[in-house]
Amino acid sequence: MSDTTTTEQTAPATGAETPTATTEPTPNGNTGATPADAPLGEPGLNALRQEREAREKLEREVGPLRQQMEALSRVFGGESTTGKPEDVVATLQQQVADMRHDTLVERVARSHGITDDNDVAVLREVKDEALMQRLAERLKTPPGPTAPAPDQGQGARPTTPQAEAEAEYLRYFPN
Repeated sequence: MSDTTTTEQTAPATGAETPTATTEPTPNGNTGATPADAPLGEPGLNALRQEREAREKLEREVGPLRQQMEALSRVFGGESTTGKPEDVVATLQQQVADMRHDTLVERVARSHGITDDNDVAVLREVKDEALMQRLAERLKTPPGPTAPAPDQGQGARPTTPQAEAEAEYLRYFPN
C-alpha cells in the first residue's frame, strides 16, 4: 500500500469555494471517512457538474430580467433598486391608470369645448366618467358669439339729401 491523496476538483460556478473530496488512508488501510465525508465518486461529481451548469444557465436567463426590473424601478418609481418586483408592478399599474384618467379628462374637455386650465383641473379631480360628463356640460362655453352685438345708436348714421348737399357745398367753399 502506498500513501496517496486523491483530490477531485470541479470548476467553480460563480466564484464559490471549490469543493474537494480528499481521502487519506490510515495505517490499517481504511480511508477513515464517515459517510458525510466520503468522496462523491464519478457519478456524484457528474451530478454536481450538471446542477451547477443548470444553475449558471438559469442565472444567465434571469440576470437580464433582474436588470430590467431594476431599471424600471429607477425610471418609474425613482426608488432604490432594492424594491420588490410587486411594488414596481403596482407603481406601473397606478401610472397607467393615471394616464388613462388624464386621457379621459382631455377627451371630455375637448368634446365640450373647455379650454380654461382651471376648469380642466376641476374635471381632473372627478373620478367618475358620468359625473365628469355632467360637470363638463355645465362648464362648457356657451354657443354663439362672445363679442357684444353692435349698438345701432352709435357710429355713422345714414345721411339725408339735405345733409349731402350741405357736405358738397362745404367741400367747394370751405369756411
